[in-house]
Amino acid sequence: MGEKTDLMKKGGCAKRRPSERTALFILGVVGWFKDIVGSTQCLPHGQAFQLCGRELPHGKALRYPSILLVEDSPGIAAGFIETIRNYYVFGTVQLLVAHTYESAVTFFENEDVSLVIMDADLDDEDGDGAALILKFLGERPEITILANSSSRISSLKLTGFGARESLGKSPEKLKNWLLLHDPTGQTG
Repeated sequence: MGEKTDLMKKGGCAKRRPSERTALFILGVVGWFKDIVGSTQCLPHGQAFQLCGRELPHGKALRYPSILLVEDSPGIAAGFIETIRNYYVFGTVQLLVAHTYESAVTFFENEDVSLVIMDADLDDEDGDGAALILKFLGERPEITILANSSSRISSLKLTGFGARESLGKSPEKLKNWLLLHDPTGQTG
């Protein structure tokens, strides 16, 4: 909790409106409380994180300031969250984590998402990764989508529907992809 407060004072999030800072604080407190007293078997349908790094040099901008991670496995999602948190040392990034088809659609419709990291095989009766890709690309053809399936067939299915590359559940592959496609977050 102290780390978030320090980041806000350093300037990354200090330029936010008071209502946004209050909302971030409340989200932090609720997350902290859930971690302490919550059951590990009860998964939320989605989570939002605001990652604040050092200020970007003048004239530089992040290519992917809002990332949607669609992953129904909490362990795999945690690895990707940590990779993104460690990668973006410059700039402010909004990370949205959806555990279900419905929460992914809700985040996508309500936020200006620029990068989607998509699991193919969601344990969800509403739909799977291929249905989401078709929906997302139908609404915003310019969005970047990365397939994130451990199954080669599922990854091929997602790339066939429009995903640009397959990560194979590897946070290291995501880091390498970000170094090529959004180096500003790492190097400033």
